[in-house]
Amino acid sequence: MEKAIADWLLEGPTWLRYAVELQLLNKKPDPEQVVSDVSITEIISELKGVHGVPAIKTGAVSYKGNVYWDLFFLADIGLTINDIRFEQEAKSIYNLQSPDGTFTIMDGTRSSYFCIPTMLLSTLKKMGYSEKEKLQKFIQLIFQTQRLDGGWHCAQQRAVGHRLQDSESCPMDNLNILMLLGQFKEYREDTKLHGALDLLLTHWDRRDEKWRPYGFGIGTDFKKLKYPAITYGILRVLDALSCFPYAVEHPSFESMMEEVRGKSQNGKYYAESVVKHFSQFDFGQKKEPSRWITFLMNRVEKRLTSLD
Repeated sequence: MEKAIADWLLEGPTWLRYAVELQLLNKKPDPEQVVSDVSITEIISELKGVHGVPAIKTGAVSYKGNVYWDLFFLADIGLTINDIRFEQEAKSIYNLQSPDGTFTIMDGTRSSYFCIPTMLLSTLKKMGYSEKEKLQKFIQLIFQTQRLDGGWHCAQQRAVGHRLQDSESCPMDNLNILMLLGQFKEYREDTKLHGALDLLLTHWDRRDEKWRPYGFGIGTDFKKLKYPAITYGILRVLDALSCFPYAVEHPSFESMMEEVRGKSQNGKYYAESVVKHFSQFDFGQKKEPSRWITFLMNRVEKRLTSLD
């Protein structure tokens, strides 16, 4: 990372400086300065409130709701469960696990839906919280339900032994599951994950075709830099894939990286799509360069350097 970009990032708000110092500069900043920031305090309060994590238990939240993505954002900053005093809320999420290891989290979802609980569990893991036995039980189920192409799909009729077993897996399922497994050293070079990685890489290669595995295509919206990537998008795909040496060495990964690098303006990146809920943050507007999205790309670049 160029010094000029590092200096520019450090001119950002407290929470962003914390992320840069912790994750890019290998320093140990004080998290108290972040959790006392008004914008972060508001997010933590919302997560603790009746429409936050407690609403997960009732199933009255949607995948596109704020709960998942507020927590996702705090984890990306580098805050831990202890930092935000969130132990009871984290425990309440794990308490939703059934004896067979599955989670049923939202209205209209079934225990076979791994996509949504994996999003939550990967976030909690990133924040330093996991109930080890429960998480390992869930991960065992992930591998037990792996499909013929090496990926995953929530629909039971697409499972091995069923009539649609030869169809493609779901890109979003693969993405969320890889986000979780990529946090474990033992899985980053596990050949059992090559099929899931290949689907995301091949999806990019075939972006100009009409091929849409489970309705997911790669077009203008996928290529837009946006945070959080509530929908299937290039920034989160690169973030997940960058944890796996097999993916990083693939020409398709480099092609995706070049697609994004081409959007850089003197080392700075702009948000190209925004989520209204995050309008107070720099990634919630398009007029000025976003320090946060610039940070995220530099974090990916740092991972690539460490793999080299």
